[in-house]
Amino acid sequence: MYLRENNSVEDLSETAEPQLGRQQLGLPWLTFRRSSGLIRSLDGHWGIVSVAFSRPEGLLASASSDRTVRVWDPESGICLHVLRGHRQPVTAVAFGPAGDIIASVSCDKTVRLWDPESGECLRMLEGHTRSVMSVAFNPEGNRLASGGFDKTVRIWNPKSGKCLRKLEGHSEAVTGVAFNPAGKLLASGGHDRVVLIWDVSSGRVKRTLEGHASLVNGVAFDTSGKTLASAGYDGMIRLWDVASGRCEKVLKGHKSSVSSVAFSPDGSRLASASLDRTVRIWNVERGVSVRVLEGRENRLRGVAFNLKGDLLAAAGVEGLLKIWDVSETLQPV
Repeated sequence: MYLRENNSVEDLSETAEPQLGRQQLGLPWLTFRRSSGLIRSLDGHWGIVSVAFSRPEGLLASASSDRTVRVWDPESGICLHVLRGHRQPVTAVAFGPAGDIIASVSCDKTVRLWDPESGECLRMLEGHTRSVMSVAFNPEGNRLASGGFDKTVRIWNPKSGKCLRKLEGHSEAVTGVAFNPAGKLLASGGHDRVVLIWDVSSGRVKRTLEGHASLVNGVAFDTSGKTLASAGYDGMIRLWDVASGRCEKVLKGHKSSVSSVAFSPDGSRLASASLDRTVRIWNVERGVSVRVLEGRENRLRGVAFNLKGDLLAAAGVEGLLKIWDVSETLQPV
């Protein structure tokens, strides 16, 4: 996502406008046309910026500028918990691989760990010196990475809360982090327009990926670990060969900043959310867009597939969390 820092306060919109609720924005209250395949819109936040599905139970978590994280049952649309504790906007959220823990990061410089069943805050991790913008668990769930405006990536032991390593290499804010499926590599992208691939054990940069014309908003590995996707403020998505560091494909179609990318569980599809109010689903092998989902009045930031790959959730800056049925894109196109 593209965020600015001014007097330690980040603007969570491309145009640095204040984050307002739907009624304040003059938008109709839940009076929108259903996009094709839209099965549910969840209301309660304002300014949603990140979403994540839990793998085992299929719960959905959302992070918001309203300083809360919400946990949802996506089937019923019921909000199970509202997680309160952050003192500034929450910028990203992630489930642990077992679904038994949620991590959230915030402009208040902290990482918080939560119990999704009780809604209890288990631990607060402190160490970043400026706003924290991105978070990810490794596949085993015993490591957590966070990146922020202090230009660093920190690797934590979520059980003890200890910071195990501080990775320094970016020259600007770090806005996206992701572990590869083996947990041995970590990718980070940021406002310096580059993606770095780190060796987790040594803390050294293995590759520097350059090509975006502007800020990098997010990164994601596919299930094989061979391909890395990066989302750009330049409206482009780049697919990189991890082994060689070459850019294999550039996906074009969005008309504004690409905020977030996520691979489907089988790795055949990539979803991208954009401030152009759409989510695109791409056939990775062919590098073509096979479906466009419209957010209508919502500029979209976060995007996530569920475990089966038949549901897709996207976070709307204006406050609605949308869930689409994307099961037909499971078939070869």
